[in-house]
Amino acid sequence: MGTTLVVSPHLDDAVLSIGGSIASWIAAGERVVVATVYTTGPPLDRVAPAMRKFADYEARRAEDAAASAVLGVETRWLGQIERAFRPPYLTGWSFFTTPPDRSGFTTLPAVTAALAPLATLAPDRILIPLGIGNHVDHVETLIAATDWTLVHGLFDRARFYEDFYALSGTMRRRHPVAKQHGWRRWRSPLLKARRLAAILRTIALARRGPELESFLAPALQHASWAHTRSPVTTEAEARQLAAIECYGSQTAAFGGFSGIARATRAYHRRWDRAEPLWHATLGA
Repeated sequence: MGTTLVVSPHLDDAVLSIGGSIASWIAAGERVVVATVYTTGPPLDRVAPAMRKFADYEARRAEDAAASAVLGVETRWLGQIERAFRPPYLTGWSFFTTPPDRSGFTTLPAVTAALAPLATLAPDRILIPLGIGNHVDHVETLIAATDWTLVHGLFDRARFYEDFYALSGTMRRRHPVAKQHGWRRWRSPLLKARRLAAILRTIALARRGPELESFLAPALQHASWAHTRSPVTTEAEARQLAAIECYGSQTAAFGGFSGIARATRAYHRRWDRAEPLWHATLGA
């Protein structure tokens, strides 16, 4: 069977966003490698007390190891420091404000270089986040990963997955790709996850920055997009949720595991027991 490489911004993102598909692929005998970009941080005494639970990367890597064992994935930790813990430090909801242009992603060269050794995996399929929600780390990962696949002639293997923030209809409508498949408010996966809905609504209101297309390579700025559906079995969904529950530091930040579980099940139902994988046909 083939090898699938999933590029994940943070240690929980791949499992939150596309864990059902990952579990299904592994059950079918595929090799799945999750490469997480931002996996280390500064010494905790340099971090504001309110942020230390998120900057405790020893604990967060342990959570990721446990979740990976539940799913049966291989992991690669790429050792980059997320934007929240690089000076000048971000405050409030400014994690969801992107810079005016590509030059503002100051660690983009380092992130792109960190991805380069993954080519030795010879992946048959490369999964990249769409940057839905405008989190600066997710957008930087999208830029770096697409640049990497284009430069190394791997773009034909690239597929794009919807970030966890795609549960929000507002964020979908503000994204150039996800807006192609929205839903009415009364069909939202967040209807039975009110705390999570309130958190994502606040993030959506805080979102700032240029249109996402402006950051991408020229060929992608004129791409046409379509999606296929990656089936998620009941067993795969249960395994995904068990893996998500391992990320205690992160599930608390999103209002608790129970709301995430309800929203995840509803999201799969919205896609007819599946998760979408988007692909791009490059423009001239």
